[in-house]
Amino acid sequence: MKKQDGFPGQQSYVIPDRILELTRQSLICNDMYVTDIGYYPQARHHFRKRQTGINQTILIYNVDGIGEIVTEKNQITLLKDHFIIIPEGIPHTYSANERDPWSIYWIHFSGPKARHLAQPVLQPMPVIRTNTSRINERLNLFNEIFHNLRRGFSIEILEYVNLCLPRLIATFTHLPQYRSVNELFTHDPVSQSINFMLENINQKFKLEKLAKAVGLSKSHYSRLFLTRTGHSPIDYFIQLKIQRSCRLLDNNDLSIADVAREAGFEDQFYFSRQFRKVMNMSPTEYRKR
Repeated sequence: MKKQDGFPGQQSYVIPDRILELTRQSLICNDMYVTDIGYYPQARHHFRKRQTGINQTILIYNVDGIGEIVTEKNQITLLKDHFIIIPEGIPHTYSANERDPWSIYWIHFSGPKARHLAQPVLQPMPVIRTNTSRINERLNLFNEIFHNLRRGFSIEILEYVNLCLPRLIATFTHLPQYRSVNELFTHDPVSQSINFMLENINQKFKLEKLAKAVGLSKSHYSRLFLTRTGHSPIDYFIQLKIQRSCRLLDNNDLSIADVAREAGFEDQFYFSRQFRKVMNMSPTEYRKR
């Protein structure tokens, strides 16, 4: 079974050709602009084949699972926390791994500047999760673009989205510069730990792992974190997960089970209990409100 799209919880936006023509005429954003953008979670059976390529540059950012990309010269495995840029005009096929399908954020973009950003050609690049990686901020930028495009294709929205686009692309193509902001806080174990939690918001960690990530003993780490934040590290991590899930619940395309999984809870009922403990209401009640 193969399919091109249609995945539970997906978001995708295709800019109509007549709107793109207006974008190409804009002096504000005609050097680089979005043509399509989206997010496909656990995209089982996802498959695309373009025998002559397309006239846009493609960025694929894999945040979970595995995918395969095949060109005339290469067969590439795109692992979790890696991205790849496919230049325009390159024939290619890509697909999700059957056993461990990828979850991808993707962008098609065009314009004179886009061609220069397609280097290095067809090389998977790692986006390693560290205390300085700012992955959560990058995903928030994707979601900010999604939020605006959900409201339509007015001139103001398209200008804003396409002014955001170069910054979003730069978070991939200029990783050291993007991460340097958080390097200012690497001497502070609590800030470092919160960064680590945000970068791994969909993971499940015990206290030992959180303490090890900042190079402290469990007892010292727990005392320091509690003194600084008023919460234990695990409770704080759960609060961040619930905060993340609140944003996801604003998207009615996601089921409660999808939201729980995206926030790092394997058990939907455990997620609901934790949500009620933090928010004093169930996820369903929050969504209705």
